[in-house]
Amino acid sequence: VQLDLTPDESVSRVHARAWLAGDKVFLEDLGSSGGSHVNGERLVAAMEILPDAEVMLGGTKLTLRKPLSAHRRGGAPQNKPNLSRLQPRGRPDRTTGSDPSEPKADAVNDGRPVKGIHIDLTTDAGQEELVYDLDEIFVGRKHPEQEIHVDLSSDLKVSRTHARIWRTRGICWVEDLSSTHGTLVNGEALSGARVVKPEDEVCIGGAMMRFRYDNGHMAMPKRKSETPTVPATQEEDDCAFEALDSYPVYKEESYRYFEPGQRKKSDLDAVLKSRKSPMGRIRPNGQLALSEAGQAGSGSKEFLKLLPELVGQIHRAKNNKALAEWFVNGVSKWLTTAKRAAFFVVDHEAGRIRLQAHRPALKPILSDTLAHRALAIRTGYSWQQVGKEECVRRLSMNAGLYVPMIWGGEELGLLCVEDTDEGAEFSEKDLAALMVVGQLLSLAVRHHLAAEAVAAD
Repeated sequence: VQLDLTPDESVSRVHARAWLAGDKVFLEDLGSSGGSHVNGERLVAAMEILPDAEVMLGGTKLTLRKPLSAHRRGGAPQNKPNLSRLQPRGRPDRTTGSDPSEPKADAVNDGRPVKGIHIDLTTDAGQEELVYDLDEIFVGRKHPEQEIHVDLSSDLKVSRTHARIWRTRGICWVEDLSSTHGTLVNGEALSGARVVKPEDEVCIGGAMMRFRYDNGHMAMPKRKSETPTVPATQEEDDCAFEALDSYPVYKEESYRYFEPGQRKKSDLDAVLKSRKSPMGRIRPNGQLALSEAGQAGSGSKEFLKLLPELVGQIHRAKNNKALAEWFVNGVSKWLTTAKRAAFFVVDHEAGRIRLQAHRPALKPILSDTLAHRALAIRTGYSWQQVGKEECVRRLSMNAGLYVPMIWGGEELGLLCVEDTDEGAEFSEKDLAALMVVGQLLSLAVRHHLAAEAVAAD
């Protein structure tokens, strides 16, 4: 979000988008709850904004005008990509239709820019490389309602706003935007969004593209085909759901569950390929093995005083549904920073991770990739939302805890709590306390499942 209107509670988190096309300013409402108004009329589609127009976003009045020239501002135009077209194969540059005053990316050695999303583009006209120092770019056919970075106007099979490419740290994603003829990744039709590796072939109309991100730390762009590197401690990790720097989160009715004997390295790709855009991203900032929870102090002194009563309350729950409701409604009494809570159970028969109970009424988010990792390596995690510079989609939850429920080697479910306060962070003692309760709940859940099985017989 480039313009933060946080004090105005009637403004949605991602409320509207304004952009410059030629010498005209356009505005589009992004599905905000209160809407965007221009001269008193509610905005229902993208429209040109005249200099004297009155724009209202919630209770905030704005005036939108095109920026001053670069010369008058004393610098290059802002909000434009650092774009450079490379001619690695010696062919002349084709006309781009872009503003000649558009700034170029920093370059070294033979003039190749380093930092940004690199696109190897192959069309009927030949091959070239494009580099955008942006976190998000759009592919399509040039039109005034949307800024198109990769303009394929000569290809009639390309929709006006065909696809979106963005990066989260060193990973590139591609999403088809309900185009007419679709987007193919390695020959497979793309539904929603997925991660693309440098060697993956993305076909849009008659164009073939490969995407990779370079952070600019190397003297020359990387040409490696492997996935982004991770610390040595992670490379030695043999868990099918590998340790990542950050994890995507989603909001779904249920999530696919991979049984321990059916987990392969390709499972992570299988999860990502079928996904729409994530709701946001989270980054682990602490972890604790189930076997170490007691050694970490098992929480604060106040928690330890409450523990005998918590044991009694868990014992009095009549079934697993009652256990789940007890947890989500009572966790804030002994973990005071827990503003939200969710109780997930593993449905082994259906192969799903299902939501048993949650508080408040809004459906919770989950990173099922991190959830699988927590189950697989018997570890609880604390996490925080990544920064705005890494992911433009923002969550209302800023910190959280994931604790696996496992008993006798059987994976039973997951406990999740979240804090919505700005700058929130859960401590190791918080994680240890939740893990102690998680182990008590795991025993109770396993007991009720056994009782239900006996009753069914």
